[in-house]
Amino acid sequence: MKKVVSVLLTLVLLLSAAALAEGTTFGLEPLEKETTLHIGFFSGSAHSIPWYIADQMGFFKELNIKVEYESFVNGPAMMESSSNWDVCDVGGPGALNGMKNYDVKMIGEIDNEGNTAIFARPDSPIAADPANPEVWKGVTCILPLGTTLQHTLLSYLQSIGLTGEDVVMTNMDVTSGLNAFKNGQGDVLCVWNAIAYNAEDSGFVRVSDAAQMGLNVTSTMCATPDALANKQELVDKAWMVYYLTWAWCNESEENMAKAVELYVESCEDEGVVADESICERALKIFLCPTPAEAVALMTDKVQDRNGEGEVSPATNDLFETLDFFISVGSYSAEDRANILEKGLVSGEVAERCAETLKTLGIIE
Repeated sequence: MKKVVSVLLTLVLLLSAAALAEGTTFGLEPLEKETTLHIGFFSGSAHSIPWYIADQMGFFKELNIKVEYESFVNGPAMMESSSNWDVCDVGGPGALNGMKNYDVKMIGEIDNEGNTAIFARPDSPIAADPANPEVWKGVTCILPLGTTLQHTLLSYLQSIGLTGEDVVMTNMDVTSGLNAFKNGQGDVLCVWNAIAYNAEDSGFVRVSDAAQMGLNVTSTMCATPDALANKQELVDKAWMVYYLTWAWCNESEENMAKAVELYVESCEDEGVVADESICERALKIFLCPTPAEAVALMTDKVQDRNGEGEVSPATNDLFETLDFFISVGSYSAEDRANILEKGLVSGEVAERCAETLKTLGIIE
């Protein structure tokens, strides 16, 4: 009798698992047992929101995935704590830091952050004549160093014939930086994402931004060596859910309205000042690729932007940032070679996920 009951119980469990698999939002197969996914979460950033939406809408739960967040406001700090997360979303400079110091791998490209912006006070000489190099000399610029904001600021200074040596750069995270700027500190403020729109709505003048300058400030999805080695199925599920969630957001006005609502909620949870208007604007310019594009970015081959060999399109996008930092002495040609030699921009996850997505008929 016990054997019969055991067999029946096994059948019930198998049928339940099959039913759950058929009932998942994206048709993905749930993990056999509940597993925790630790996410390095970029507070206030549009490119973190697909994780949060997937969590709040139950997309992760139906796959037997429990989400825990490790929140950060800049990439270098996130990488210093890479032992605390499995996957993350982070700007290119943060990814480069993680590659150099912790062998973190880029497994996806998720955005080109055009809203990486430079602000001045409306009554300042810079606001009146931003292209005049003389008004910039000796000014204090507030920004988180080693990030896309430093890339953006230095690129703007170069465009008007200056270098980083012509200004004073004060290292401060974006939320603290905005508060300090509101309180009269500094002459120039560099902030991104929802915080940039907050600065704009506070009356500060947008001098320029990455989009206006035509910069490629790619943002990435990364995974730790431990997660890739020991949690492969979990990482693959997370990769697919991220891109599929953003595709879901774009399926209807109702879904996008829900995405905006959850973005506001996330900012409130993270202590980032952002209203519906700010979050709506941030998501409107969020350049997350489709699942098919995400696969192609990591697996197609193009000529390396330095003309030597072939790399993935995502590698070239990241290397636009890296090559700039090499030109100003923050990285070396050896660092570049090591990234290629170690395969730290890796298409392994995208390749596996492509097979699943093809089977499900999501991509061709």
